[in-house]
Amino acid sequence: MLKRIALLALLIPTMVLAKPEPLDSVVAVVNDEVITSSELDTQLELLRNQFVAKGMTLPSETVLRKQVLQHLIDVDLQLQLAKQNSLTIDDTELSEAINRIALSNKMTLDELRQAILAQGLEWTVYRDNLRKEILISRVQQKAIGKDNTVTAQQIDDYLKSPVYQDKTQLLYHVKNIVIPLSGEPTPSELQKAKAKADELLAKINKGSDFSQLAIASSSGEFALEGGDLGERHLAELPLVFANQIVTMKSGEVSKPIRTGNGFQLIKLVSVGGEKMRHEVTKTHVRHILLKQEASMTLEEAQKQADNLYQQLKSGKDFAELAKHYSLDVSSAVKGGDLGWVTSGELVPEFEKVMDELALHQISKPTKSPFGWHLIEVLERKQVDDTVSFEREEVRKFLLQRKFTESVQNWLQHVRADAYVKVNNKELS
Repeated sequence: MLKRIALLALLIPTMVLAKPEPLDSVVAVVNDEVITSSELDTQLELLRNQFVAKGMTLPSETVLRKQVLQHLIDVDLQLQLAKQNSLTIDDTELSEAINRIALSNKMTLDELRQAILAQGLEWTVYRDNLRKEILISRVQQKAIGKDNTVTAQQIDDYLKSPVYQDKTQLLYHVKNIVIPLSGEPTPSELQKAKAKADELLAKINKGSDFSQLAIASSSGEFALEGGDLGERHLAELPLVFANQIVTMKSGEVSKPIRTGNGFQLIKLVSVGGEKMRHEVTKTHVRHILLKQEASMTLEEAQKQADNLYQQLKSGKDFAELAKHYSLDVSSAVKGGDLGWVTSGELVPEFEKVMDELALHQISKPTKSPFGWHLIEVLERKQVDDTVSFEREEVRKFLLQRKFTESVQNWLQHVRADAYVKVNNKELS
């Protein structure tokens, strides 16, 4: 994940609003803004440093400049949309995002900083570019998110498919090369793109490096990472990919596959993971909810909660007190019984105390957004949740697949509707 973050955060340009400085030529015009030669050079130098840090072979200068420029144009278009929609990311939100990245990589903040520096990227540049990456994600969510849903039937269809059975938890490490096509390609364009894909496949079969060809020739999102999509579950991958991959062996490269955005070559690097049992802790819990009434001061409400706690400690019946005092109407009639709950069903303040309680231990008054709770755990048990867990995982992966495909289509339309002029023919 760290590799992916660093490379993505690298390739985000600074939007140029003023005229370029003297002697700095314009390499591309993107609507009312420009990308300058110095800006492109800066991004190229950062990318070279990261290639060297990772021990990756650099492609030719022309190829690298062309790929970086095309990526910068797409990014710049999305940053313009963020500006038009008044979207911003403040320092607090940025810091929280960086902390999550460190946590997901099992690093301290200082360790993450050192890892970024080791990849040839300055920390301040990383922060600024990550801010823009989050902005782009926000723009994409705004454009697509509301229309992105997965039905229960779609989950059922996936899980019942004989192609995917027993493969839900497997991880497929995949690379791809995309030979692009316009939204409505002519027969001539189709023929040229297919011929290009066949030519690349022939080179691969003769020993050419897949990653180097991806850097040089792919128009895909991960071209500058050697076409490396990383490890994905089948449900995350485009359907046409998934159907092909389940028939492939590790190290194998597919024949050209026609997709919505062009012809693609996919390489299955490896398959990992295994089907595992998933268990959850279920807790049978009851509570009494007290709230601060309008006529009460905070101290009076707290005193009422403390008084009820003392009554419970002295042996008063929990269910009877819940029926009489609890303001959670639905559970009060059942003696405060909330039934069996799992992690995530209740508010964090309640769950934290509940998880720490011994059986039949009464909690001290616990404050949550709903008021004060007196909590008692009646039972705990481990439950095999594999089926439910698998369904939820498939739902998330199918949702991600639909979102990725929608973003690709949306970005094609954004690019088609924009005014983009590349001044150097070698870079177009």
